[in-house]
Amino acid sequence: MHCTETLMWKEINESAVGCRAAKAADTAIIADIVRAVKKKKVAGVTIAARGTSDHAGFFAKYLIETKIGLPVSLAAPSVYTVYDGALCLKNQLVIGLSQSGHAADAIEVLTRARAAGAVTVAITNDPTSPMAECAEFHLDCVQGPEKSVAATKTFIGELYLVLALVAKWSGAAELKDAQKRVPAIIEKVYKMSEYIEQLAMRYRFINDSFVLARGYAYSLAFEFALKTQETCYIRSRGYATSDFYHGPVAQISAGTPVFLFALSDKLTEDSHKMLDRVKEMGGDVFAYTTDAGILAKADSGILLPECDEISAIFAASTAMQLFACALSVARGLNPDQPRGLSKVTITK
Repeated sequence: MHCTETLMWKEINESAVGCRAAKAADTAIIADIVRAVKKKKVAGVTIAARGTSDHAGFFAKYLIETKIGLPVSLAAPSVYTVYDGALCLKNQLVIGLSQSGHAADAIEVLTRARAAGAVTVAITNDPTSPMAECAEFHLDCVQGPEKSVAATKTFIGELYLVLALVAKWSGAAELKDAQKRVPAIIEKVYKMSEYIEQLAMRYRFINDSFVLARGYAYSLAFEFALKTQETCYIRSRGYATSDFYHGPVAQISAGTPVFLFALSDKLTEDSHKMLDRVKEMGGDVFAYTTDAGILAKADSGILLPECDEISAIFAASTAMQLFACALSVARGLNPDQPRGLSKVTITK
């Protein structure tokens, strides 16, 4: 099997089209949501999600807190589903994220929040799903059916709708501009696919890795770790670079693979410092970056298309998905059918 024959690879290559479709389908609904949150004068945001969608929630947390100035919490669904707790959410915006829209515990959070008077929004890839129906508002990723077990284009779709919502809510010109640029940036990464496939071959025998990022890219550390766990069976761990110094860095030894996302001018010094530290300890660094200086220091990596930090999140997301797919096939695996997994995972 070649990676281009997999459903995962094909679905990654559909995300740019999906983003354009989502913009057309969801713009009016996003305007309604913004009117509702402003009328309600929401005091905070709560996000309910699991797995890949949880990682999209990390991105939402950073974006909302930096651009809107409201605190964002990540829901603990067990408070409801295990302990039958009651939270005061009447002045909150509660967002549920689920590719399938069948995440039972996240649905419970939305249902309870709506009953408590919160503004509730579901972001899914299925407008007929239980999550879409339980929320006051629904945003459709419009990515089309996703058949590979690994979530790829739907993750991009969730990120894109979070960006679109915060762009409208904040009125920030740089976010509106990024929203327009994202599909074309993703398509530039598609053109790098053969090169990415070649780079993945270097790592086909690894069994462990660390994935590091910070800021808006924090979500990508966890999502790339998950993708390599489920499609490549690599024991990967995601960390914020700032947290990695507090103990985990001691695990680095000669040849330890470390994947570093360095996408922000604001974090250039931080990225160089971490790269230098890992190299001093003998680690092997692969960089996803827009900075040629970072790439020159790394052992390997991908120089992403030149763009702003937000657009770079989408470029890096696409590149890491292609990399994970190519790496899975290089290891003799089928990324569409990971062992022990199914497309929809329901937890309560």
